[in-house]
Amino acid sequence: FSHKIRERTDALDAAGNTTAAIGKGFAIGSAALVSLALFGAFVSRAAISTVDVLTPKVFIGLLIGAMLPYWFSAMTMKSVGKAALKMVEEV
Repeated sequence: FSHKIRERTDALDAAGNTTAAIGKGFAIGSAALVSLALFGAFVSRAAISTVDVLTPKVFIGLLIGAMLPYWFSAMTMKSVGKAALKMVEEV
Protein backbone atom coordinates (compact mmCIF):
# COMPACT_ATOMS: atom_id res chain seq x y z
CA PHE A 1 0.00 0.00 0.00
CA SER A 2 1.08 3.54 -0.59
CA HIS A 3 2.15 5.96 2.12
CA LYS A 4 -1.04 8.04 1.71
CA ILE A 5 -3.26 5.05 2.44
CA ARG A 6 -1.31 4.28 5.61
CA GLU A 7 -1.66 7.89 6.81
CA ARG A 8 -5.40 7.89 6.18
CA THR A 9 -5.99 4.58 7.91
CA ASP A 10 -3.92 5.69 10.91
CA ALA A 11 -6.01 8.87 11.18
CA LEU A 12 -9.23 6.85 11.01
CA ASP A 13 -7.89 4.42 13.62
CA ALA A 14 -7.05 7.29 15.97
CA ALA A 15 -10.51 8.79 15.49
CA GLY A 16 -12.11 5.43 16.24
CA ASN A 17 -10.06 4.99 19.40
CA THR A 18 -11.04 8.46 20.59
CA THR A 19 -14.70 7.78 19.90
CA ALA A 20 -14.52 4.47 21.77
CA ALA A 21 -12.91 6.12 24.80
CA ILE A 22 -15.59 8.82 24.91
CA GLY A 23 -18.30 6.19 24.54
CA LYS A 24 -16.90 4.21 27.47
CA GLY A 25 -17.06 7.31 29.64
CA PHE A 26 -20.70 7.85 28.76
CA ALA A 27 -21.46 4.17 29.43
CA ILE A 28 -19.87 4.28 32.88
CA GLY A 29 -21.68 7.50 33.75
CA SER A 30 -25.03 6.19 32.60
CA ALA A 31 -24.53 2.93 34.53
CA ALA A 32 -23.87 4.93 37.70
CA LEU A 33 -26.98 7.05 37.16
CA VAL A 34 -29.13 4.00 36.45
CA SER A 35 -27.91 2.32 39.64
CA LEU A 36 -28.72 5.43 41.65
CA ALA A 37 -32.15 5.75 40.04
CA LEU A 38 -32.99 2.09 40.69
CA PHE A 39 -31.94 2.42 44.32
CA GLY A 40 -34.09 5.54 44.67
CA ALA A 41 -37.05 3.77 43.07
CA PHE A 42 -36.63 0.81 45.43
CA VAL A 43 -36.49 3.06 48.51
CA SER A 44 -39.55 4.97 47.30
CA ARG A 45 -41.57 1.85 46.44
CA ALA A 46 -40.66 0.03 49.65
CA ALA A 47 -41.67 3.16 51.64
CA ILE A 48 -38.44 3.11 53.60
CA SER A 49 -38.05 6.32 55.62
CA THR A 50 -34.33 5.91 56.35
CA VAL A 51 -31.62 3.82 54.75
CA ASP A 52 -28.67 2.76 56.90
CA VAL A 53 -25.87 1.99 54.45
CA LEU A 54 -23.77 0.40 57.19
CA THR A 55 -26.25 -2.43 57.66
CA PRO A 56 -24.61 -5.55 56.15
CA LYS A 57 -27.62 -6.50 54.01
CA VAL A 58 -27.95 -3.00 52.57
CA PHE A 59 -24.21 -2.70 51.97
CA ILE A 60 -24.02 -6.05 50.18
CA GLY A 61 -27.09 -5.16 48.13
CA LEU A 62 -25.52 -1.86 47.09
CA LEU A 63 -22.29 -3.61 46.08
CA ILE A 64 -24.07 -6.25 44.04
CA GLY A 65 -26.38 -3.66 42.49
CA ALA A 66 -23.40 -1.50 41.55
CA MET A 67 -21.61 -4.47 39.97
CA LEU A 68 -24.52 -5.73 37.86
CA PRO A 69 -24.33 -3.12 35.05
CA TYR A 70 -20.58 -3.69 34.68
CA TRP A 71 -21.02 -7.47 34.68
CA PHE A 72 -23.76 -7.25 32.06
CA SER A 73 -21.63 -4.92 29.93
CA ALA A 74 -18.61 -7.21 30.23
CA MET A 75 -20.62 -10.27 29.18
CA THR A 76 -22.08 -8.34 26.25
CA MET A 77 -18.65 -7.16 25.07
CA LYS A 78 -17.24 -10.67 25.47
CA SER A 79 -19.99 -12.21 23.34
CA VAL A 80 -19.65 -9.50 20.69
CA GLY A 81 -15.89 -10.14 20.60
CA LYS A 82 -16.44 -13.87 20.13
CA ALA A 83 -18.97 -13.28 17.34
CA ALA A 84 -16.65 -10.80 15.61
CA LEU A 85 -13.76 -13.27 15.82
CA LYS A 86 -15.88 -16.02 14.26
CA MET A 87 -16.90 -13.67 11.45
CA VAL A 88 -13.26 -12.73 10.81
CA GLU A 89 -12.23 -16.39 10.78
CA GLU A 90 -15.03 -17.20 8.35
CA VAL A 91 -13.94 -14.50 5.91
